[in-house]
Amino acid sequence: MMNNLKNYTKALLEKADGQDRGLSRQKRKIKWIAILGTLFCLYILSFMQPHLALHHRALVIPGDSVLTNVPGNDSTQLSNSPFAWPVDSFEQLLNKRIDENTD
Repeated sequence: MMNNLKNYTKALLEKADGQDRGLSRQKRKIKWIAILGTLFCLYILSFMQPHLALHHRALVIPGDSVLTNVPGNDSTQLSNSPFAWPVDSFEQLLNKRIDENTD
């Protein structure tokens, strides 16, 4: 199966390469400028799309109390960095002690 796919891909690329070599040098250059220019425009446009906004509500316990005060519920805490991971209590204590020792 994998060998058939490999042979098919190789034959397809050789056919496309042969058609590309059949073009004149000027037409080949224009074709590749158009292809690369289109890809670059799509790349730039991908950054101009509006970002998806995620809205969520706090979880509710059946007794109508909201889970905002429960330890470990970090969904209400905003992070400064989009790459920040939730921090466990041990790491928070360690950072606090390090900060206290540097003063």
